[in-house]
Amino acid sequence: MNGVDPVFVAEGATYTDAGATASDVEDGDLTASIVTNNPVNTTIPGSYTVTYNVTDSGAIAATQVTRTVTVVGNAAPVISLLGASPVSV
Repeated sequence: MNGVDPVFVAEGATYTDAGATASDVEDGDLTASIVTNNPVNTTIPGSYTVTYNVTDSGAIAATQVTRTVTVVGNAAPVISLLGASPVSV
């Protein structure tokens, strides 16, 4: 890709994919023909793979490229006390 892999996104944030470009000697610019599969769900922390595919007018497919997007949870930690509070000694 172009140096933006992997991408880290905070849980609940908006993710806008940077996209990709494609070109071919015979057909020229094929960017508009790229088929993108973007399963990123920023409401669920985890690792997602965005894929990009394109085929030229001769039905020759480019090698698929991928981008890894990791949604990082941003919930604050929770502390739970064990025992009574306050404690008298």
